[in-house]
Amino acid sequence: MTEEQAWRSPERSGMQVVCYGREKRFWAIEYTGGIEAGWTFGSPTFELEGRMVSGALASLAETAPHRTLICGVTEYQVGGPLRDAPGTDLHWIVRVADGGNPVVRFRYELASRDGARLTKRTGSDRLRYVSVSLDGCDLTVERRLSEFVEPVHSYCPTERQVDELHFRRGETLMGPMLTAGDGSRRLLLAYEHGSQYPDAFIQYRLRPDRTVELEAVKGNYLDGSAPTPERPYRTVWMQAAAIEGDDDALASHYRRFALRHWSENAESRRPYIFYNTWNYQERVRNEQGGKYLDPMRLRRTLLDIDAAHELGVEVYVLDTGWYGRTGDWRADPQRFPDDLREVRARLDGYGMKLGLWFNPTVAALGSEMLAAHRDCVMSEEGREAEPAEVWETEASVPLCLASRYADAFAAELIRLARDYGVRYFKWDAIAQYGCDAPGHDHGDAGHTRLERRESYAFQQVQAMARIVDRLCEACPQAIVDFDVTEGGRAMGLAFLGSGKYFLVNNGPYYFNYDVPIDRERDNWNLFFHPGPARGWICRRPLAYDRWLPSTLFLAHYLPDAPRDNQLLSLASLMLGHNGLWGDLPALPRADRDFIRGTLDRYKQVRDDIADSDPVREGEIGGAAEVHEKLSAMNGRGLVALFSATPGSYTYATKGKPARPVWHSEGVRVAWDASGRAVIEAEFTSSSAAIVLFGAQ
Repeated sequence: MTEEQAWRSPERSGMQVVCYGREKRFWAIEYTGGIEAGWTFGSPTFELEGRMVSGALASLAETAPHRTLICGVTEYQVGGPLRDAPGTDLHWIVRVADGGNPVVRFRYELASRDGARLTKRTGSDRLRYVSVSLDGCDLTVERRLSEFVEPVHSYCPTERQVDELHFRRGETLMGPMLTAGDGSRRLLLAYEHGSQYPDAFIQYRLRPDRTVELEAVKGNYLDGSAPTPERPYRTVWMQAAAIEGDDDALASHYRRFALRHWSENAESRRPYIFYNTWNYQERVRNEQGGKYLDPMRLRRTLLDIDAAHELGVEVYVLDTGWYGRTGDWRADPQRFPDDLREVRARLDGYGMKLGLWFNPTVAALGSEMLAAHRDCVMSEEGREAEPAEVWETEASVPLCLASRYADAFAAELIRLARDYGVRYFKWDAIAQYGCDAPGHDHGDAGHTRLERRESYAFQQVQAMARIVDRLCEACPQAIVDFDVTEGGRAMGLAFLGSGKYFLVNNGPYYFNYDVPIDRERDNWNLFFHPGPARGWICRRPLAYDRWLPSTLFLAHYLPDAPRDNQLLSLASLMLGHNGLWGDLPALPRADRDFIRGTLDRYKQVRDDIADSDPVREGEIGGAAEVHEKLSAMNGRGLVALFSATPGSYTYATKGKPARPVWHSEGVRVAWDASGRAVIEAEFTSSSAAIVLFGAQ
């Protein structure tokens, strides 16, 4: 192929993507106007019929009309026949932000016209997604998203500096994000999948010449599968960016990509105030000696909704127990005899949204869903799982998401959105592994159990994303949260392209800290009570907010008295977690009014807070811990100060805040000559101070 055969996207803010279709130079990010931040990407490589085949093209052309998506990006598709396998076509699908955001999203589709199959001659995946050279880059960082940190019992972001020794040794990195650069530019490469570190399905392989190859590890495809034009092999989505600037500039661009241009399901990015019934259900069980499902009654729910409305909650979520049996997902006729009609009417009257809890991977023994999908039951080593009670409801068995059941579950959610008006769907208890059955969509009797098992685990999060996208196509107002409050779940970038995460439940258990308890009778939860400790746990994962907006990570705070706890909870909530739970009807009128008034002011600037890059001073739980979230565009936003120690603290903002300003008691705000705010806060106990700029 010649230089003239290259395909070029329209230029946006001096940047364009170019497809050359060559092995070493398949595509590139290029800039005009003397900007030196461009980056070149090598072609993918596949094993076809036992031999490695380069993705280099014999010729290239635009193979589908470009289309504009509602998230402000344009999608292009370019491809052609493979140079070394002319009977097979490769298509490069790329999405470029219309507003000039530098993060590019791309994937490949492989389709054979002559029956060529993807193979595993060595018994393992042989697929290279992309290769890049980091020659000249002296600042390389692996950015992990899925390390489960037991002291806080939560996934937390971590990073690892990569030096010359790692390249010389040919080490591998799980990522999923890799950044690199020098004194003037920064580069990013990432892939969209998910699993708990270090259980890699995809990895970066470092080479001594400073080449990095993104390669499959396990489960990425099935041995002997034949991609066709009707059913092509689709790779995972990947992301890339190249900018002039430092890590902070790159992180800022990436946050805005995640908030505005990544997902077509825009409601998942909105900073609504959520309430979930689970904490009160736990209180009934752990403090009153009742059962988890005792509060799941119409009368209690209506009282709860009234109180939630008075506090300013916008999404009211009935957690587990609202249903009669799993799989069919209809309201329990004993607990809600009117089929949730009055619940929906009350919520509609308040302008609130209904949310419901689901376990997408189970169906009750007596359910219609199981009867129609008996062939989709999960099994391992030829044995189906024993039926088990699901939160005091009928015994259920697990169903495989990498099977035809996934379409039926999507249809069930669409029915609930239509018939019940459900707008928020909480998905819980989805372990990544659990099925090696033949006859599903992750392998047949010709594949080993191990390959089927790994294929299921790889495909699971992709199946989840497809279900969410199908639901949101039918109901654009829908939001789906994936509960990742326990380890062993598909945590990573893949699900964030469609939904968001429910990040923290109650944090660590007593046994995480080696405190002996009776696990059958005692409350497991260590941070279950009002006070500063719960915030210490929940604010630790706010480190995600540098790269991924904290609005994508739901966590709940307790509204209970005393006022110091309420200030701690509200200040933490405003940093993006946006959740409340507890016994709302028990709150006195004065507490309800205080919380409602504070949240009303927060709502005036919450979109600015969500859009703002985070600035933090001090340690979580220290004195003082300060979070600044001010819009670079208009100065609106939040400064939240926390202290575990009484005393007076002064903080000068890094940004230039807007006026007017509202603040909690014990705070003074002045402005210096440069237009920055100087905040003085007085603490008489462990508490928080809230300063909202642009609110009144």
